[in-house]
This record gives sequence, C-alpha cells and structure tokens, in this order.
Amino acid sequence: MPTYRFQPVPWTAKKSVPCTVCGKKVRRQRTFEQTLNPFNKTADGRVKTIKDIYPELQAKAAAWQAEPETHPKCEAGESRG
Repeated sequence: MPTYRFQPVPWTAKKSVPCTVCGKKVRRQRTFEQTLNPFNKTADGRVKTIKDIYPELQAKAAAWQAEPETHPKCEAGESRG
C-alpha cells in the first residue's frame, strides 16, 4: 500500500501576554496546520484550497492568542524571579 504525503499549509502565530499568576510576560509560539488533500472539504463538499484554509487557520490563531497563559513554574506553585 503506497504512502501518500499531502502538502501542509502552516500558519505560525506568536503571543506575548501577562502571566495570570505573577504578571510577567509569557511568550508562546504555535503553528496551526491543515493539509491540502481530497478529504479536507468545505461545508458544501468542495475540496478546500489554500484560500479556504488560511482564514480558518488565522481564526484559530486569533482565538489562541486571546487565551491567557501561565508560566509553568507559576502553575507548579514555585516562586519566579
């Protein structure tokens, strides 16, 4: 059985937000991705194109950027600084 590799369509987002515990800046970077493949379809059944995928990735990235973040050490209850 052959292995199929589909073209990835990535969108990298960065955010710098205050920690919910200590207030210092937390920097995060995340890559959102979909692939161009015959199984990735729109609601009306068409195969998605890059023009269909990018707005979805940007919306997911914007939702992620709005979420608050906490330093791992602050979550564990350790002191920072």
